[in-house]
Parts: sequence; structure tokens; C-alpha cells
Amino acid sequence: MMKTFKKAPATGARRLDVLQVMRAVAAVMIVALHADVNWQFTLFPLRALRLGGGVDLFFVISGFVIVYASRPYFAAPGGRSAFLLRRFLRIVPLYWFVLTVRLAMAAVATIIGAKAFPPLQSIVTSYLFIPYDSMGYGDAYPFPLIDLGWTLNYEMFFYLVFAIFIFLPLERAVFTTAGVLLVAVLIGSSIDLALPFSFWFQPIILEFVAGMLIATLFLRGVRLPPLLGLATALCGLAIWMLTDLSSIGFQCNPGCYSYSRLLVFGGGAILLMAAATLTRNISLPRFAQPLAKLGDSSYALYLLHPFIFRGFKTVLSGVTFPPEWSNLVYLVIVVSTVAIAHAFHVFVETPANLWLRDRLITSPRKVAVT
Repeated sequence: MMKTFKKAPATGARRLDVLQVMRAVAAVMIVALHADVNWQFTLFPLRALRLGGGVDLFFVISGFVIVYASRPYFAAPGGRSAFLLRRFLRIVPLYWFVLTVRLAMAAVATIIGAKAFPPLQSIVTSYLFIPYDSMGYGDAYPFPLIDLGWTLNYEMFFYLVFAIFIFLPLERAVFTTAGVLLVAVLIGSSIDLALPFSFWFQPIILEFVAGMLIATLFLRGVRLPPLLGLATALCGLAIWMLTDLSSIGFQCNPGCYSYSRLLVFGGGAILLMAAATLTRNISLPRFAQPLAKLGDSSYALYLLHPFIFRGFKTVLSGVTFPPEWSNLVYLVIVVSTVAIAHAFHVFVETPANLWLRDRLITSPRKVAVT
């Protein structure tokens, strides 16, 4: 008989700082990847492409968090609307803010004759998280006007599928959602679909499934012995760093969502997440605890870093550094970008989100991870 869970209490849930550290690591990986495009790091081989695995780590974390943080909503009256409202408040305001800033910049560029203003269809689909080729990469890469938003188009699709089945008890909802997403991938692999389904039904969405299943194991009390947990983490890192990408036809230009990505970047992320959450008696050393705070601002860092980079490029456009300074410049820009995004999270994003929650959620329920 399938084991189910009683509805978890809405308050007092344990904060998983290890998840926040993983979020921070994933965001910094992506920032480091994109910084290398503009300010090359040469001190040691950065293997820049592999830093793209930060996106896959985000997806596995998201699958875990959605199950863990949604415990009060499974099989509960009003659970679906409460879940969707919280996801909306977590994802949409900052993304819409960034997208609006992007459109304002596009309007200025249009006024001075530098670029044409984006067409209405690109604007609408970008705001609504609908895959559409707004960047001119072709239907295989239907990026919104904020090109990083391609990941959010997957996130929102995952949330909608998950919300359909949240009326079920926790494990039934997880396994049903997993089954639907697996079928979607099989259909996408077998049939030539049109957008948006050709984008949504890609193997990369199974990374959310892996995160959900790890969360289910965590809630069941499954734990790995410390040595096995360490070995699992090392295997994940080895898959990321040592796999010969060319031998499996791995291509990411400008993005990819295929089985090869699921195998390499997804496989590494899944093993690292399993090690981080399931290893028995794992705890953060004191020196790593500030990283948990950075995990809180990982979403702001992800969305804002291209704008911060643009500011640095503008400021430094007339400055020529000696070649031996290139690594220092790179590190200063990455660290400064993390600091600026964290300050934005503390002084702008958090107060704005609290203001919205106070007005849209009449009976707020505190959860550990959102």
C-alpha cells in the first residue's frame, strides 16, 4: 500500500540551509559562466561550458523545494490556489520588473535609432512565460526578451502541471506529476511538435522530477551514511567535470535541453542534491553559513547579473588593464555582482515581496523554504 503523509503544520518547518547553499552555488556558477564571456578567467581551466550545470542544479532544487514547501497544500481545501499564489509572488514580480526595465531600455534604443522595438507578440509571450522565439535564435531556442527567462518558462510549466495534482496526498501527487512529465518527454521525443509543446516536452524537465523524488525520500526519512553521501557527491562532480561532452553529442549553442544534457548536467546535479539533502547528520560548517544567506538572493542574482555586467562594461569601456590583471578584474566583477544583487534582494526585493504578501495572502503560512 502506498504510504501517504498527513498534512504538515504550516509553521515551524525546519529551514534547510544546505538547500540555500546549493542555490547560491548554482547562481554563482551561472554568473561565473557569463562573466567568462566578457572578462576571461585564465588562472586555471574554468571549463566554462560546464558551469551551465548551475541551471540544472536549480531545476533539481526547484523540484525538491516545491514538494517540501508545499506540504500544507496537498489534499487541502484551497491548496491549489494557495500554492499558485505563492509561486506567483515568488517568481513573477521580480521577473516582470526586470522585463519592464529591458523594454524601457529597448524603447530608448528605438528612440535614438539603434534598434527596432520588440514586436507585440514577443512582449506578450515574454510576460506570460510562453515559449516564443523573441531573440531570433529559431524555434529550437524560443527565448523570451530576457533570454535567461527560458528557464522560467520551464519553471512555470512545471508549477502548472504540479498544481493540477496537488489535490492528491503528497506521494500520489508527486508520482502522478512525475508520470505526466515523463509521458510528455516521451511524446516530445517521438512526435514533431510545434511551439510551445516542442519546448516544454524536452528531457530537461525530468530534472524537476528527480528533485521531487529526492524530496519524497527525504520526507520518508531515507538517509545515506556519510561515506556513501560523500561518494555520491564526488560522483556528481566527476560527471560534471570529466565527461567528454563531444563523445555524446553535447551541444549548447545558445541552449540545449536534450537527453545528453539530462545525462551530464542533470546527472551531476541529481547526485549532488541527493548527497546534500539525504546524507545523515549533514550540517554546515560555520564558514559556510553566510552562503545560506546568499542562497536567499540567488533569484535576484540570476536575473540581475546581465544588467550589472552591462554597468561594469560601460564604466570600464575606456579602461585598459594589463593582461596580468585579467583574473583579478574577473574575480572583482563576479564578487561585486554577487554583492550588488544581494543588496538588491535585501533592500528592494524582500520588502516588495512582503508588501505584496501582506495584501494578497490573508492568512499567511510560514514555510521553511520557498
